[in-house]
Amino acid sequence: MKVYKKLFRLFIILFSVSFNTYAQEEAHNETTREGRESTKPFYRLDSQRTWPFFSFLNDSGDDASTLGLEFESTIKVGKYNIKNISYFEVNQYPRPIPGQPVGNPIEGGNIKAVDGINDLLMGFWFTKKGAHHGKHHLSLGFAAQLPTAADPSLGSGKWSIGPSFDYEYENGRLFAGAIALQLWSVAGSSQRKDVNMLMIKPFVVYNVAKRFDLIYMPYGVSVYWNKPSSEAVYLPLGGGGQYQFPLGKTTTLNTGLQFFKNVIRPTKGTVYDLRFLIEFVF
Repeated sequence: MKVYKKLFRLFIILFSVSFNTYAQEEAHNETTREGRESTKPFYRLDSQRTWPFFSFLNDSGDDASTLGLEFESTIKVGKYNIKNISYFEVNQYPRPIPGQPVGNPIEGGNIKAVDGINDLLMGFWFTKKGAHHGKHHLSLGFAAQLPTAADPSLGSGKWSIGPSFDYEYENGRLFAGAIALQLWSVAGSSQRKDVNMLMIKPFVVYNVAKRFDLIYMPYGVSVYWNKPSSEAVYLPLGGGGQYQFPLGKTTTLNTGLQFFKNVIRPTKGTVYDLRFLIEFVF
């Protein structure tokens, strides 16, 4: 619980600093609207997501709880916008649960419960400024995983990198798409297995009423290519809803609840996931 309290304090600090920085930049741009291009924000935090979720495993007493923190931002470099999503989790159980961490954590054995963060996962996608994409938008980039885990049982022990794409489709009430990435390990502990993994993070948002959406936002479909076929895939089905609370002209608080069943999973994998969402959108 001490780790959760520290992460919560860190989240509040990051939110406060990011929000104040963004507000100051916006105010400055407003006063220099006719000014030069250089006065526009170089960096903008688009959203912060907090994912508390609970995983229900096959074995009795093996259930796990996780706090996920996701930060989405946009960086302007020359003629391009660079979208970044950074994600890490605080786990209260060392055995791997869907996609966390990415790669090959230590499995099996009598492992005591561990509180701590897992490997940091980041994605970067590039688009040209002002490019109109209509209903469809595809941006290419790369993903990386850093071995930041607090305990060997929570991480892969490897530095990994690979290609990625971000596809979005928007039409009326429907907003959908997917982020896909393939990771290969390039450095790290020689005593740990190499990482060779595909992750697809689909998302579907359908607006059914003012400020209320039906959503499908699982952690992701994971495929571990270097594991036996019966142990290699996580496929979650389910979904839920989210409600939007306006906090001002440019800020919204989204809260959501989802429930998933991994219809395809490893023998010792998670059966069910209950996911809560708290998201600040700027």
